[in-house]
Amino acid sequence: MNNKDYRISNIYYMLAYAFRFDKLIPKSTDSGGVEEFDNIYDLFSVMLYKMISLLIKRGFYKDYETTIEISSLAKGKIKIDQSIKQNTLISQKLVCEFDDFSDNINLNQIIKTTLFYLIKSEKLKKENKKKIKKVYLFFDDIDTLDIRTIRWNRIILNKSNKGYRVVINICYLILNNLIITQENGEKKYKEFLEDEELAIIYERFVREYYIKHYPQLKPSVKKMQWNIDQGYPMIDFLPTMITDINLYYKNKELIIDTKFYANILKKGRYNKEIISRDNWNQLFAYVSNESYNSNKIVSGMLLYAQTDEEIASDNTTSVMGHKMSIKVLDLRKNINQISEQLNTIANQFISD
Repeated sequence: MNNKDYRISNIYYMLAYAFRFDKLIPKSTDSGGVEEFDNIYDLFSVMLYKMISLLIKRGFYKDYETTIEISSLAKGKIKIDQSIKQNTLISQKLVCEFDDFSDNINLNQIIKTTLFYLIKSEKLKKENKKKIKKVYLFFDDIDTLDIRTIRWNRIILNKSNKGYRVVINICYLILNNLIITQENGEKKYKEFLEDEELAIIYERFVREYYIKHYPQLKPSVKKMQWNIDQGYPMIDFLPTMITDINLYYKNKELIIDTKFYANILKKGRYNKEIISRDNWNQLFAYVSNESYNSNKIVSGMLLYAQTDEEIASDNTTSVMGHKMSIKVLDLRKNINQISEQLNTIANQFISD
């Protein structure tokens, strides 16, 4: 699957669900207020504008940052060695180190850096670039960063700055995919969002959709153990079974395994088109192991993102007493139609 195979607008809503940013999700999927975007750059600029506007209203998060400066007044910790090396004593000044309570912190610097690169992008519509410039003005006292020096794994998000979670996630996607390299003085653009990243977003989107709209089904992720026969040891290097989505209703359980690939079907023996054996066997392992330790009726579903291949949207069979389905979710349709497809899956599970 590539960027031409799905509506760019759907990434907007997939991300909104995946990151639980309710203010970007339409209150009713039946409403006609679904935004359309020509390219991925405009999509992210609109998302950031809306989210950063909320941050501005609340006020930027501040924290203590260690600052080192040359001052005529002693404050904080005096760095004698550095004062001597820099000959500041001649001018009756000292090198001082102190903690400054400021909004010029790493989180805000990452946001400003992201806005800076979006403004530089030639692919942004004028109206969207104007919006980005508008919020950029609020970062006047905040530094920009060299994106190569950002330590993403050292970012700490807590209850005090939880409003930054979605914004920083979007900034991460932008700065790791938008403007990365320079060759011969010219900026080079990577393809925005690789299939691996979209696969993760797709999985989270489906799960979070059900969490929001079908909480009665208790959507969740489940880590399952292999059913090792009594008297035999567990082998340490057996793969862990972690499901994408589990739905529960009365005495029933549905395990959904989402798949986002360029191609759903592969060439098998005699050039027969088949789905991936690994996908099917993985799902059946989930279903059979779960039913072994449960008194529930367990079924499984492979939920593929639709490609250009001709494949029926709903294929269902029964294997060893377990209902097994292969379905496709057509991301080329608008979000309202996608919602209808997901609703149908949930409602059929309830009614069967």
